[in-house]
Formats: sequence, C-alpha cells, structure tokens
Amino acid sequence: AQMVSRPDSADHRLQDEIWPPDQPAPTRFVRCRHCGRKNRVSVARAALTPGRHSCGGCHASLFLGPDEPLTDLGSEAYQHGLDRRSLAALRSTPGVPSMVRWLYERIGDRSAQLLFMSEAIQCSDEQFPELLALVERARSRLGMPVMPKVYLGESPYMNAMTTGVREPVIVVRSALLDQMDDAELLAIIGHELGHLHSDHALYHSVANALAAGGAAASSMVRLLGTPIQHLLLRWLRHSELTADRAALLASRDLSACIGVMLTFAGGNRPGTSRRTQMRLGPFVR
Repeated sequence: AQMVSRPDSADHRLQDEIWPPDQPAPTRFVRCRHCGRKNRVSVARAALTPGRHSCGGCHASLFLGPDEPLTDLGSEAYQHGLDRRSLAALRSTPGVPSMVRWLYERIGDRSAQLLFMSEAIQCSDEQFPELLALVERARSRLGMPVMPKVYLGESPYMNAMTTGVREPVIVVRSALLDQMDDAELLAIIGHELGHLHSDHALYHSVANALAAGGAAASSMVRLLGTPIQHLLLRWLRHSELTADRAALLASRDLSACIGVMLTFAGGNRPGTSRRTQMRLGPFVR
C-alpha cells in the first residue's frame, strides 16, 4: 500500500501508546476492493489513519471513507469468538431456548417502552434532532436497515442501553452528553447498535431480568438452575466484545473508542480535568 502522507505527531503518540516500540503492531494483507490487488499494511496505521492509504496497484483508496456505509454487512463478520462460543453453548443446552421464549413472553417489549415514555424524552426531528442525527449516522455506517427509537433519559451516571426484540430502542443517559464529545458518543451509539444488529436483545432481556430479579425472573431461576444462569450471564459479558467491535465500525475512530473506555473508568468531570490529564498509555498497559 502507499501512504498518501505521513501521520501527524498526535497519531504517532497514540500509536506508541497502543503499540509501544518494543511491541510493534502487526501487519496484514488487505485486498483492494477496486482491483483486487493484495496490499501489505500496518494494523496501527490502518486503524489510526485509514484515509491515508491507497492501493499500490490502482492507487484507489484502500479503505472506506468516514461516511461510506458497510453495505451487506452481517453481524457474524465482526462477532467476537467468545460471544459466538458462549451463545452456541447456551442455545445447545436442552430447554434453554424454550425457557428464554417463555420468560420473554412475560417480560416483552411493552413494559420497557412504557417506562421510557414515562421517564425519558423520545427524540425526533422536533425533539433533540442532534442526538437522532448521531444515531442515524452510526446506523448508516453499519448498513443497518432499521432505525431504532431513540430516548434521552436524565441520569447522573454515564450509561446507554438497548432493548426491544420487535421494537428496538436505544436509551442515552444525559450524563454521557456532559462528559463525552460527539466522536465518543458515536462510538457508544455504535456499540448499542451492535447489540441490535447481532440480535442480542432477546437473550439480553432475559439475562438482565435474571440480574435484576423480579417475579418472572425468580420463576425462571427455579426452572433454569444455577449452571444455566452462569452460562447466560457469562454470554452477557462476552456479547459486549462484539458490540465494542461494532462501535469501531460505526465510529471509524480508534482513538474515540478507547477514549470512551478511559472516560467511563475515570470520568471527565471539571474537577478531574482541571487537575490532571488522563493518559492513554498507562491505562492501556
């Protein structure tokens, strides 16, 4: 591959923090989507400056532009191996699929929809269109055909969530808007869309119900038993790895994706930012 220009100093600093000089980034072969030629690229430079790479044969751009959609992308293309294996183990366990459907029939989408309508604001062209536009940008980049409903909910805690099997919903908590910039919000929204794109909603609803308790969940606990609960909750954590990959595909910004994790861990409140600057290198190590 040909580098159109050298990465700037900020890119070099970030590259050295993620891939220190004593642990250089690997290289990969990428086939040109225009002429088919195989190009050898550095993973670090491709991840940090994809727009600066062109094919060594036809000189066309090797990677998609920031807003070019990933057409016909199936979630299996970026599904994490741990997610895949954990979900397969769940689905192959006798009785689990029917039990999951049984509980979902008692939980359903409607209770969550009513809750969000009562405690949050549904975004639209008239109500917080800026947040809706970010969701639309992430959805378009992932090539997802369905636009979920979007709610903004007040909370002092940074969080976002998705739910809904038949009617997908994304809820963004207001604290995220205080501490994240648009690039980081785009990554968070991409993460939530990744759950929807990967059909995580059904098993997520069941796992979250088990974690939260309640009458229906208590009945499910008695029916499933501890080993199956463990399998379900283990998959719940593994599914987050797949959603993190969707965050990167939607944001096209590795720095923002890692910055999200840094901010979730240490915060970006005025009292923190006045006193110090969070450093990515020590956090990654």
